[in-house]
Amino acid sequence: MTSNKKQSGKTKKKKKENQNKIFKKIVDKIKSIKSTSGDAFSTKEVVVVMIFSLGIGFLMCFGCINLFTGKNYLKVSKDLDKIVDTYYAIVDNYYGDLDKDSLIEGAIEGMISSVGDTYTSYTNIDDTAIFDETINGKYEGIGCTIATYELGKIVVIEVFEDSPAFIAGLKVGDVIKKVDNISCEDKTSSDISDYIKDSGKEKIVLTVARDNMEMDITINLSKVEVPYVNGQILEYAGKKVGYMQIIIFSSTAYSQFKNKLEELEKEKIDSLIIDVRDNSGGYLTTVTDILNLFLEKGKVIYQLEDSNGKVEKKDTTREKRNYPLAVLINNASASASEILASAIKESYGGLVVGTNSYGKGTVQQTKKLLDGSMIKYTTQKWLTPNGNFIDEVGVTPTNIVELSEAYKTNPSFGNDNQLKEALKLLTE
Repeated sequence: MTSNKKQSGKTKKKKKENQNKIFKKIVDKIKSIKSTSGDAFSTKEVVVVMIFSLGIGFLMCFGCINLFTGKNYLKVSKDLDKIVDTYYAIVDNYYGDLDKDSLIEGAIEGMISSVGDTYTSYTNIDDTAIFDETINGKYEGIGCTIATYELGKIVVIEVFEDSPAFIAGLKVGDVIKKVDNISCEDKTSSDISDYIKDSGKEKIVLTVARDNMEMDITINLSKVEVPYVNGQILEYAGKKVGYMQIIIFSSTAYSQFKNKLEELEKEKIDSLIIDVRDNSGGYLTTVTDILNLFLEKGKVIYQLEDSNGKVEKKDTTREKRNYPLAVLINNASASASEILASAIKESYGGLVVGTNSYGKGTVQQTKKLLDGSMIKYTTQKWLTPNGNFIDEVGVTPTNIVELSEAYKTNPSFGNDNQLKEALKLLTE
């Protein structure tokens, strides 16, 4: 059943004022937006325990174009009249309780979803904050990864080198029993992480069980850099092969990669393996800087294409390497990882070992809204140095190697047949 009520002139005036207010709120949320810092390749949703317990996430591509560049404000106002009318029809007449903010959120989500592009999306404030902390590679905390083995049993599974937790003496295998004398019984790692993150304290006290003893460890909270790059030297066939894994192309990953690479090169490595398996992306500037370390000046890193044509991104630096190089990929290697693999394959002449990558060949831009939420929308597509469009296809390895069942059931260097194949190829 529907009904219409005749409005007085005073009511109409009040209604118009309210409409202008809600219109302004929607326009402010959509139009008055600011760019995130730097170009980036996007992420899958990441579960972050901020002491720092980090789940594997996903990253896809970002770009740099203003959403409302050149748009007339009055034209936008007229276009949004329908949204405002619908909003007030519901707010003024719906019989039940309403969350007005949720209506606005829903309007934006509906606008984004109607674009019909898989990678155009809206992210709420909380998820945007998690994304920012992950992709920036730094957060306020103590510098360790914890996991819930069973309810009430929270175990330290990683301690970041030189972090506050490391300095305080926290160790892998420690079972966290209390935080600031609060029992961890019936709590999860996320509960503990949230407590530390939101405590506002300068230090916290963890009571941990170690070797059948309990001890208190006082840890200062500070800005912690997440180690997204690790490396070591692998001896194989009488040669030294550098091995480096990049987990995410964060804003800190380039400096971590460069520092670790220089450490390995001081040990006179003969070749290098870069592992980006399960790396779902990161900042475009980061992967570009890493590739600049290897490619000759003038070599194409990737190409961007939009309605205005193609643009080649070339190496402009004098720095280069010429030793044998292999990249490990799998079907979860996406975006920036695919940029790396295709450039090493086509512009460096290196090897790519593993299985076809994810196949993310479009570029998105992120825009942060004034309330801290974020929208992401497709602006371009990217091509490999040779002009190949890998969307929904992926980068094809030079040497296709399926991961063995032995590794899947017991992940270790010894069972990693893809790594072994790369070592074999580089040392032949």
